[in-house]
Amino acid sequence: MSFRTVALPAGVITPEGGDGGTGLLDLLAGREDVVSWVRHGRGLVGWGQALRLEAQGPDRIEALRSAWRATVYASWWRDALVRPGTGPVALGTIAFSPASAAVSVLTVPRVLVGLDDSGAWLTTAVADGEAHPELAEVLARLRPPASAQTDVPSPDAPVVSAGALLEADYLAAVAEVRRRIAAGEARKVVLARDLLVRPAAPLATGDLLRRLGANYPSCWTFAVDSTVGATPELLVRLENRRLASRVLAGTARRRPGDAATREREAERLAQWLAASAKNRAEHEFARASALSSLEPLCSVVEAAAPRVLTLPNVLHLATDITGVVAGDTGALSLVGALHPTAAVCGTPTAAAARVIAEVEGMDRGRYAGPVGWVDWHGEGEWCIALRSAALPPGGVGPEAPARVFGGGGIMPESVPADELAETTAKMRPMLTALGADV
Repeated sequence: MSFRTVALPAGVITPEGGDGGTGLLDLLAGREDVVSWVRHGRGLVGWGQALRLEAQGPDRIEALRSAWRATVYASWWRDALVRPGTGPVALGTIAFSPASAAVSVLTVPRVLVGLDDSGAWLTTAVADGEAHPELAEVLARLRPPASAQTDVPSPDAPVVSAGALLEADYLAAVAEVRRRIAAGEARKVVLARDLLVRPAAPLATGDLLRRLGANYPSCWTFAVDSTVGATPELLVRLENRRLASRVLAGTARRRPGDAATREREAERLAQWLAASAKNRAEHEFARASALSSLEPLCSVVEAAAPRVLTLPNVLHLATDITGVVAGDTGALSLVGALHPTAAVCGTPTAAAARVIAEVEGMDRGRYAGPVGWVDWHGEGEWCIALRSAALPPGGVGPEAPARVFGGGGIMPESVPADELAETTAKMRPMLTALGADV
């Protein structure tokens, strides 16, 4: 393959489209074949597909890592910038379970636009022997057509229906998991459910992403191979051998209201969450799991004290972890070591995964699996695919439902009705973006 990265003129691409420029997510208006990795208006977006790598089974992450390394070794590129996200880059989405029918994927878009604090750039990718498009031609396509600038939500509400389990079945599943925990099968199990959402009119994936980015700018708004969402949980970032990770476990759900009421409620919930023995124990399982996975691969690893992270729909207990990797350990190797975390599976890992497979009643696909990007020297940024949905090929519409996911950690003290409400709160970002009134 051949890659070409060039700097874009100042002001063409700007965070959130300010100062007369175009925002990254605005470039995706009306588009269907897109990739996205955007937070606070910075990151990567692209379209088209120059390369697709696939894997399944227990070794899927290592298979993708090896295939990407072979691709890089066989490729040629020009990159005058040499910054994180420039040069050869692949975006990926990985199935949660090794037994999943979903394929894990690394994809290279034909056009990738990036923005960081130093400015914007453009990378094009073509097959060997194929000419790169003229720069002027690509630049002319960067500003979306006027007809796609305004995303007008459908006046009709989407149809929301049960997925794998009815609400009553999910309540029974939570009770069953509690019984198994009490019997000593596991200490914590993360149980998820899904809903099917059919918008009244077709909704372009690019427009769905713009809604998510506008509502949840502090989250990573992602799209890879029809897996989309806005996740708050950083699995691992690796840059110049330095890693960062964020563990989220322990949740308090927020309610609608005016700004002043919500601010007072957030303060009260933060105090409650920090003092909750159930949530602190749940968080400690996830924190310890991440540290034990990273320590063998790092020369240094440190964890900050837990804090409360406030989001528009929920509050979480959060721990930020930093470290320095040993040797030439790359981002995908770290992803393989960390996944699945106790925050999305449970503890002990093997026991919790077995309970999930027996009780949850569905194939999660890529929900709660790793999603992110990797560059030519193996570094990059990966999150956990939470607050997400699986879209049908060709986009979501009245006859093509989105599959929206939400889950929560089940502990001995868990109340089934509260756990059900928590999953709904975690689905809210996707449900709202799809036009559902929640």
